[in-house]
Amino acid sequence: VEGGLGLKIPSYHVNLSQQPQDRWNATLADFLRLRGTRPFSTFYSAVLELMEKKDSEAFNYYLTHVADFESAYAELYPEALMEMRVLAEMLQRHAASEEERAALSWHRVFLGQLHIQIENIGPRLGECTSVVLRPKVEGQDQAGIVHFRNWDFGPRPNALGSASASVEFQDGDGSFTCLLALTHITKWTTCIRPGAFSISLNARLFGERHERLRLLKLGRPPRTEVLRRLMRSSSYGDALTAAALSKPLTSLYVILADGVASQSVVTLFGNGSSADVLPMPLTGEKDDWFLVQTNVDHWVPTSQDAYSSHRRDHVAASLRRLGPEAPVDRLFKVLLDAHVFPEGNPGPDDGQVFRNTTIASVLMKPATQEYQA
Repeated sequence: VEGGLGLKIPSYHVNLSQQPQDRWNATLADFLRLRGTRPFSTFYSAVLELMEKKDSEAFNYYLTHVADFESAYAELYPEALMEMRVLAEMLQRHAASEEERAALSWHRVFLGQLHIQIENIGPRLGECTSVVLRPKVEGQDQAGIVHFRNWDFGPRPNALGSASASVEFQDGDGSFTCLLALTHITKWTTCIRPGAFSISLNARLFGERHERLRLLKLGRPPRTEVLRRLMRSSSYGDALTAAALSKPLTSLYVILADGVASQSVVTLFGNGSSADVLPMPLTGEKDDWFLVQTNVDHWVPTSQDAYSSHRRDHVAASLRRLGPEAPVDRLFKVLLDAHVFPEGNPGPDDGQVFRNTTIASVLMKPATQEYQA
């Protein structure tokens, strides 16, 4: 597993039965010994600098209301807030200089968390690509479902790759594994619970910033909290129910794959409500063996104005060309295609699947324990 500048991504175990102020200490101490704090300060600084440059109104709003956001988290999501505080304290402890320590102050770390939980600055809409498919293997009626994802985020995807780890979480229902950037230890966006299900998150649109604070105080969960609820589910059915009952703070796509019945859905959330559920096609329907989600609604026609719609079409065309009988490793390489689509596409929606913002390409088989990136 590689990320950032070709660095080996380390693996850790985190026991969720421990108190939030204790569960991350050993993992963070070891990771910071290996990598230091530079990837963290690089990413947080880039986030704040870009926010101030590209949307000074949003930047000033968050600075002015940071105490309000912190108070809302303390009341509604105290466990997540404590994990963020532990991260900030560990970064302070391992900072190599006063300059680094200043770049990793609590408010800067917390604003970095708000960025990835509520806002998005960096690649347009995050640029992630999720694919779920049912390959056909000779002699088997059902080969099991496979879940792919290109994880794209920014700014500074190299810093995020350098800050990434594979974490196996233990809870009362067994364990599940996530690939995550330790810059945001509460954000579980590419995860598998073996024998049950897998999830990935793709970004969508965002509401007005004043609405985000108001809805947060009313109990609308940030996207990180929605994903935590899903991964604490013990089965695909429970996770699907948790998704259906969520009324998240900001809009997003959650892609769920069932490791038992080989089915999948994309749940599209509007701001404050569940808006649409797209199931995997039934047997006999068009493209009945795969489902593709980028950062555009499935009913929106392809155009240069519908960002990532050409990327969606590129993946679908590549899968159709290969067919469901192709080996899984060949199907997986669709995510590594950096060509524009269709040929000669000048952009801005150029159809590239593997992009300069891609941090990792992930393969999950929820029916088994196979998880690779």
